Amino acid sequence: MEAGEHIEEVKFRPFQPEDIDACTRLAWDAWAADPDEPDEGVDPRVMTGYVRSFLARSNTNEIAYDSHGIVGFLFGRIGRVRTSSLIGEFSMIPHFMFQRYGAPASPIILAHFFLTEFKVMVNDPKSDAEINLFIVESRHRGKGLGTMLMRRFIESAKKAGCKLLTLYTDDQLSNWKYYEKQGFTVVATFHDSLTSYFTERSAKGIVYAMKLG
Repeated sequence: MEAGEHIEEVKFRPFQPEDIDACTRLAWDAWAADPDEPDEGVDPRVMTGYVRSFLARSNTNEIAYDSHGIVGFLFGRIGRVRTSSLIGEFSMIPHFMFQRYGAPASPIILAHFFLTEFKVMVNDPKSDAEINLFIVESRHRGKGLGTMLMRRFIESAKKAGCKLLTLYTDDQLSNWKYYEKQGFTVVATFHDSLTSYFTERSAKGIVYAMKLG
């Protein structure tokens, strides 16, 4: 951040249903292989289902916003220890198959998504808190907003008596070193089929954990 740079005040509030489009745009901008030239493999409409799938498994969802709109969000789970349940994973299929635009997601993308989710499921330690989706708009990165969202979630998890916080990311489309700076440690790695498909590069999936108490 440049000396003297003005940072507009950012506020926080709970997620509301009408936020889904703005959150989807942030997710698309963050992860699209080529946001200016979408094709069947990386259709931005698929991202709506992707965001909704993580909302379905989250119960603590916070939005960061300024006068221009939503600039970041964190969807997470506090409580309800995650177990290795295939039923829970496959319950997310409707969020992909029936999208707001009426266009079904590609079966190839579905296959890669659920293969990666299965790997996360079998490698993720049973935790009573989990960060499911965490995105900050590009112009706000490196200014502390992500850390503010993260710390607010961690404090809520601690107040709820949670003992272990986990999250999943990859080494291609995320700043994975950020999590290690925040105090997370690696508990598992494996080939991420979904990110590898989008980026056309071999991606490593990383499961992180942080002890809260």
